[in-house]
Amino acid sequence: MKKKELDNKYWRELKGESAMAGITLDPTISASDFVVYGNRLAEKQIEMFENFVELPLKDSSVLDVGCGIGRVSKPFAGKFKNVVGIDVNADILKEAEEYIKPAENIKFINNDGKMIPSDDNSFDCVYSGGVIQHIPDINIITNYFEEGLRVLKVNGVLNYSVQVWMIIRKGGIHGDRVGAQIRATDIEKVLNKTGHELVQIYFDEHDPEPHFNIIIKKVDKATAIENITNRRQNPFKIDEGIVKNMNVRTGSFEDLESFTHFKTLWKKKRTKKVTFFKQPISHLLKQVILAIMRRYFGFS
Repeated sequence: MKKKELDNKYWRELKGESAMAGITLDPTISASDFVVYGNRLAEKQIEMFENFVELPLKDSSVLDVGCGIGRVSKPFAGKFKNVVGIDVNADILKEAEEYIKPAENIKFINNDGKMIPSDDNSFDCVYSGGVIQHIPDINIITNYFEEGLRVLKVNGVLNYSVQVWMIIRKGGIHGDRVGAQIRATDIEKVLNKTGHELVQIYFDEHDPEPHFNIIIKKVDKATAIENITNRRQNPFKIDEGIVKNMNVRTGSFEDLESFTHFKTLWKKKRTKKVTFFKQPISHLLKQVILAIMRRYFGFS
């Protein structure tokens, strides 16, 4: 999927809406409430980073992949030494330049995230929120993870927020902004290929549209090679026990008058089912075949 096509697919359903309304999916959102919610959301992401980043954040750099108008980039600028935001939409970045004022330690780049225009080992932290759930191709999604890890420094932390309720493997079927279903097996493939380490998954159990914040730490080259070698024999598998509850969106908007969309969702108390740990049919068939071979042919 080319940059222009990705741009059109994401923004097609937002034309005619303000950037703030498009990002929050709430046409009633006020500018002041948007800022408050962005600050609160950033605080949760900062807390996650602080749990695993070795350097003080004031001495660290962060890349915001799919930064949009700068909802999170701006509050990040108050905590991190340097912030770089990239987004596929040039018009949104023009609005972002105004939105982030008076912060001076933020740089924006027009880029689709598939090939981040930065050298290897450039950032202490890499973040992406509200982006991956809109990408219809799972190969592009896993590439986002690999690119984020590439530009991350050793011992740096990647924090990607993904929606984990999708029931259709291929995105774009129920609207341009509904992405591919992402599964544990997709993240396992990334980790088995790169050798880096999953350290935590955060989950807001009250969120009616379940999100996982997937936290990965980049290891040094020697450790990565050792992990890759070991995982060829014993592939890494994500244990559901690594999922930890944290109120990420819950508690961040309830007192904001103009957040009607969120309030309606939470009031219904209809939480979509998490599909992240759903096994692909090919995997299940393989398990059945192996079980039959073990039972009847002594296969081990």
